Amino acid sequence: MTGLFHFMQYDKDAPGAAIDDETRRELGRVANLFLVSAITMIALFAELFAQALEATFIPQAVHTVLGLVFLVGWAATVVYGVYVTFTARRWVWLALCVVPPTSPPAALVYAWIRRREIEREVLGDEPSPPARRSRGSTKR
Repeated sequence: MTGLFHFMQYDKDAPGAAIDDETRRELGRVANLFLVSAITMIALFAELFAQALEATFIPQAVHTVLGLVFLVGWAATVVYGVYVTFTARRWVWLALCVVPPTSPPAALVYAWIRRREIEREVLGDEPSPPARRSRGSTKR
């Protein structure tokens, strides 16, 4: 009998992919970079959204905290993004992370793309080519 949260149980027959220590460390760095840059971008968009709506009901302290979270996250994203991309020897991403205005979005995108690359390397999955359809096909 399956319960409401049966999807949260681990399959004992499939323990997962075995990865080496270097890949595990890189995955940790990429996950941390994604988290820091995502929080930074959320703080920025929340502040921009509040200003665009001219929300007067939001206390000044909330604006101050959002600004502080953005500035600290931005600085952390610049420093940590440079470290992660330099360690991975990704020079174009390093250049994007060094430039302050592009650092948070570039770090966010790099972390997402790199995680997918590592996942494909470890699992051996290649992206499947798009299915070919004949001309005039009604298949959707």
